[in-house]
Amino acid sequence: MRKIIKNSRHFLAFLMVSLVFSSCSNDDGASAAANVEGVYSLDNTTSPPTENKAKGYPGDLVKIEGSGLTNSKTVVFDNLVNVIFNPAMNSDKALFFNVFFDDKKGSRFGVQELKITKGNGEVIVSNFEILQPKVTISEKFEPSIPKVGTMVTVNGSWFFNISSVKFAGAPVTFTRVSSTSLTFIVPANATAGGDVEITTPGGTVKRFLDIDQGFDVVKVADFDGGGARTSNNWVKYGDAATLSYSSVGGTLGNYAQLTWTGSTANGYNGSQSDGGSPFMAATVTDATKVFYLIDVNCGTAVGTKIDLLIVDNDGGNWAYSYTIATTGWQTIEAKTSTFGANYNSSNFTQGTVNPSKINQVKMTINQNGGTVNPSVVKFDNIKFKILR
Repeated sequence: MRKIIKNSRHFLAFLMVSLVFSSCSNDDGASAAANVEGVYSLDNTTSPPTENKAKGYPGDLVKIEGSGLTNSKTVVFDNLVNVIFNPAMNSDKALFFNVFFDDKKGSRFGVQELKITKGNGEVIVSNFEILQPKVTISEKFEPSIPKVGTMVTVNGSWFFNISSVKFAGAPVTFTRVSSTSLTFIVPANATAGGDVEITTPGGTVKRFLDIDQGFDVVKVADFDGGGARTSNNWVKYGDAATLSYSSVGGTLGNYAQLTWTGSTANGYNGSQSDGGSPFMAATVTDATKVFYLIDVNCGTAVGTKIDLLIVDNDGGNWAYSYTIATTGWQTIEAKTSTFGANYNSSNFTQGTVNPSKINQVKMTINQNGGTVNPSVVKFDNIKFKILR
C-alpha cells in the first residue's frame, strides 16, 4: 500500500499554499454556487513530489480547486465508494482528501465519476482516474522453499488485473486468491530457483523464489571444466577410433564424442573417466534412490546401441544398455538398481551396486547385435541424482 504522505515537508507546502490562496474567499461558501476548476493529486513517488491532474494512486492526497466548496458533506467515487475527509481542512476554494480504495466496497481502477455533495443538496461532478500501482511481492512465500510439482502461495499487494505470471522466465497457470495472494504450481521439470514475475497494468515486478527439487545432484562431467571428472581426465580404449570434444551443436557448451568405425580387434570399445574418490557420501547406499543421467546424441546413426557403465571401488563394472532410437539430443535417466553386474546389463544375480562406492563412469558403444557401423555418439552432462 502506498503511504498517504511520504514527505511531510512537501505535503505541508502543498496544503499551506492552497489554504493561503483560499483564505480570502470564505465568506458564505455554504450558499454560493459551487464550481470545480481542477482536481490534482500529490505524487510522492517523484523527487520533488509532483501534481497529477485528475488522476492519482490509492492513498494519494487530492486537492480540488474551485469555488463554493464550503460545507461539502460527501465525496463519492463511482457513485459507490464514500471518501472520508476532514471538513476542517476545507475552504471555499479548496477541498482535500486521500484517494480511498477498497475492492470489497467496490473500488476499481480507471476513469470514474467523482461526485461532491454539499449540505444544501447541491451536487458537483468531475472525473478522476484511479491509477493501478505496481504489485508488491513479499519475501514470504508459502512454503518458503516449495518442492517441484507442488503449489506455492505468493503474498503481496495490488494483485488486480493480472495479465501473466512467470516462473524462471516461463509462463505458469495461476489462481488469484485475493488482492494480496495468488497460487501456482512449481513446474515439475524445474531444476533451479527463479524469479516469480507478475505483470499487471501497473507494470511488472519480480522476486526470486528458491525451490526444493526433492533430490541432490552430483555432477560427474559437463566437459566445460565442471564436475568431478573433467574432460582432460577421459580416455578412449579398445576398438574406439577417436574421442574428441566440440561445442558445435551441443546442448550447452562442450560435449564429448566417441567414434567406432567397425574395428573388432578387441571385441569392445569405450571411453572412461579416471577413477578416484567415490562420487557420493558413504550414507548413500540405496540404489533404488540413485539415478544415473547422461545426455546423448547419435546424429543420423539411429539404432546405435550403447552400454553405460558405472564402476565401484571394489572393481565391479555395472552395465545399463540403451538403444538410441531417434535423432537429436536426449537424456537417459536410469536407476542404478537397474544396472547389471560384470559388464552384463541382464545380470541381476549378484545384487545391486552400492552407490556410495561408485568412483568411475564409462560410455561405450555396443559392437554386437546390429549396432550401426560406423557410429558416432555425442555425450554430455553426466550426473547422479539422489532422492532424499
